[in-house]
Amino acid sequence: MTGSAHNERPDALVLHKDDDIAVVLRDVAAGERIRTLNGADICLVDIRTALPTGHKVAMHDMTAGHRVRKYGEIIGELTAPVVKGEHVHVHNLVSLRAR
Repeated sequence: MTGSAHNERPDALVLHKDDDIAVVLRDVAAGERIRTLNGADICLVDIRTALPTGHKVAMHDMTAGHRVRKYGEIIGELTAPVVKGEHVHVHNLVSLRAR
C-alpha cells in the first residue's frame, strides 16, 4: 500500500531506490505497522520482530545468500532467509568487506 508522503511522518526511511532495507527512525515493536518513506511514497510495513532505532528492516522477502543493499551498495550477504518486516542485522547478515 502506498500513498503520498505529504503530511505523514515516516517511521523508517529507504535511503536509496535500490535498497532492500529501510532504517527505522524510532524503536518499533513486533506486530506494529510502520510508515516507511520510499522516494515520494509512504509504504506500510508490518514489523515481525522488535527493532531499535537505527536498525534495518527488510522491505521484501529475501533468501539466504541474497546480497543486501543499503545506500544503493551491497553491504553484506544474508545467512538465513528474511521476510518483509523482519530485522536485518548481524544475526542474519554477514559483511562482505571483511572477507
